[in-house]
Amino acid sequence: MLPYLMLLAGCIPTTPTVAPLEEPEPIRNVVISQSSDGDTVLFEIPVGANIEEAMLIKTLADAARELDYASLLRRTESDSIVLQTSEHFSHEERLPFRPLSLTNEKTLLSLLFVLDRKRIAAFAENLANPSVIVSPTLVSVVNPEEKGYDSFDYLTNALLLEPCPGISYPKSSNLIPNAPRAYRSGTHRGIDFPAPYGSTIRAAKRGVVIRADHGYVEITNEFRKSLLTKAAHIGRTPSDIFEHFLFGQAVFVDHGTKLVKGKRLVTIYAHMSEIAEGVIVGATVKRGQLLGKVGNSGTSDGALGNKKGAHLHFELIIQDKAGERYMGQGLEYDSLTKLLDRLFVSR
Repeated sequence: MLPYLMLLAGCIPTTPTVAPLEEPEPIRNVVISQSSDGDTVLFEIPVGANIEEAMLIKTLADAARELDYASLLRRTESDSIVLQTSEHFSHEERLPFRPLSLTNEKTLLSLLFVLDRKRIAAFAENLANPSVIVSPTLVSVVNPEEKGYDSFDYLTNALLLEPCPGISYPKSSNLIPNAPRAYRSGTHRGIDFPAPYGSTIRAAKRGVVIRADHGYVEITNEFRKSLLTKAAHIGRTPSDIFEHFLFGQAVFVDHGTKLVKGKRLVTIYAHMSEIAEGVIVGATVKRGQLLGKVGNSGTSDGALGNKKGAHLHFELIIQDKAGERYMGQGLEYDSLTKLLDRLFVSR
């Protein structure tokens, strides 16, 4: 019987023993950490993980926007310099971080970026240096013999009330007319008053409202960048992009043709956070009347929904049979500041 059982057993198929497969170790996500003082940003990239350059740049740009530039520039008390420095380093192509170290371990790649404090300080010091302020590379110089030159002598003294109570126009050449604006391939036409978010904006002169953006809706940064890309392609800022998007929420006031014979004057108040009730198209506003409040609409920070970089962008536009120009267009720094000194009064 035993041989039969052994023969039968030999005919029964058997399943070979197979060792269980080891499950692959899951790929970990990229870990991003920033020091509490904002000085360093660390990317820990596991082997096999994917990190795109766009993600890296966006992370560093977000970190740059969160920096307290007022503390970084504690040697200066100029709000305009702090505002301008913050705006400069908020752009992705001007990030204030530099790579410090790259560590390649068996399963982890560590990439450390450090804040370039010296570069930030040097930029601010250049703004405060008078020799830089009057540099021809920053301010357009117009030969009086050139066709179309305008000295603006016809604008009377004390013509304009400072639009932000208690805040005089900044002396930095980058915040007044004629400063280059590389990010939009254009030139600054107005004055950036560095006022806190929510500060009062008042009419610089009596006039009639011809634009008031009640119900304003902020555009996204993606759309904003697409518009700036188009401006870069043609080498200038088109009027539709400039006035309908980059101004943000704005009010335009028409001061008519009686202030200067043969000319029409218009003031522009841009980047507002809100517009006062009653300030509507067709309404007459008095000199000093409340128009609204300071904000950052039309800027990258405005699109992000924060209150950084708030300021009032103010323009005075002069129109006549020869065309249209902005106050101070083409003047050298000294001539321009003398013009602004005599035009603006605090009350």
